[in-house]
Amino acid sequence: MYASRKCASSSRRTAAAQQLFTLIESRYGGLASLMDTGSRAEVIVSQSTIHSSDLQRLMTHNATAIHVKRFYDPETASELGCQLSKEAKNTAQNWRVSTPRGLESSDVSTLGEHVPFNVACSSGKKEDIDAYFEGVQMELQNRRHKIITTDPSSSSRRIPQLWPLDKFRLELDEAWHGGAGLARESGGDKRPFSAGLPRIMFGPTRWNRGYIHVDEMAPLSENEGLFSANIYLQLPEHSSSSENFNDGDLIIWPLGIRSRWDWYKNAILLSGLSTQDPESQVRLRKELGEPQIIRLEPGDLVLLCVQRPHAAIGFDKGTRVSLQGFIQHNGIDKRLLIDS
Repeated sequence: MYASRKCASSSRRTAAAQQLFTLIESRYGGLASLMDTGSRAEVIVSQSTIHSSDLQRLMTHNATAIHVKRFYDPETASELGCQLSKEAKNTAQNWRVSTPRGLESSDVSTLGEHVPFNVACSSGKKEDIDAYFEGVQMELQNRRHKIITTDPSSSSRRIPQLWPLDKFRLELDEAWHGGAGLARESGGDKRPFSAGLPRIMFGPTRWNRGYIHVDEMAPLSENEGLFSANIYLQLPEHSSSSENFNDGDLIIWPLGIRSRWDWYKNAILLSGLSTQDPESQVRLRKELGEPQIIRLEPGDLVLLCVQRPHAAIGFDKGTRVSLQGFIQHNGIDKRLLIDS
């Protein structure tokens, strides 16, 4: 009896809060005035390397994204993408996401010796967290070598390779004046977090125009933020489209929410960024307007703030393979921390 009354009371509070936010949004909401313009809305384009000045602009939210073309050799990137695509057909893991119908499979699967950290810690079990950190060490070591066979009659051998995420870690450390490296546990053995994981999308994808989302809901601050690094290895074949982008391209909106009030007055709309609800996606696309389009090729690196809405364009056929890690910015003079 007590539990039933408590549940009913909680439901009433939730309904009341939703009514309040709906009223606030109807009077004060709207995203048009919150869209960044000028240099803050820019996708900085460079060739082959990360520049310190570009990185500082991104980390302080004075640019929307950085697109480094040919960051990794395109031919080698394509070879890695093909290899990971084959590996993924048997071993990729798909993590369920929240929808109005409950938990459902997403368009993205991961590959590697460990699950993402948020999945590992969701159970609350120490053994799952330990398994994550043990898997991190295996993933880091395994990806730094490849197996080659010169001809069918000879034995294979293991040779070193420059894993794209290792190249990224080196260049990020060199480009940021506070340095950069793997995040570590705050206590205990201070074990390192992952540098990132392969992410695989197989066609046909669920969201043809892409699933608009954010990875963290928080106002933008020049002193902190959560960013992602994405290195593209394989993309689906480009198909004819009436829209101005190709299958597998990345789109991002320069939404510049910089206060809690801006969040609160659009809370109902922005809640759609965390759930795969078709109606919310239609409304978000209408309110956000035209996105910035980042046209991708194998070997490209894209850095972006995951507090801004973004999406990967869907496709009917083919495979999209990328490597992704997250970057924590905790202050202009602080070390950038990488995890996954």
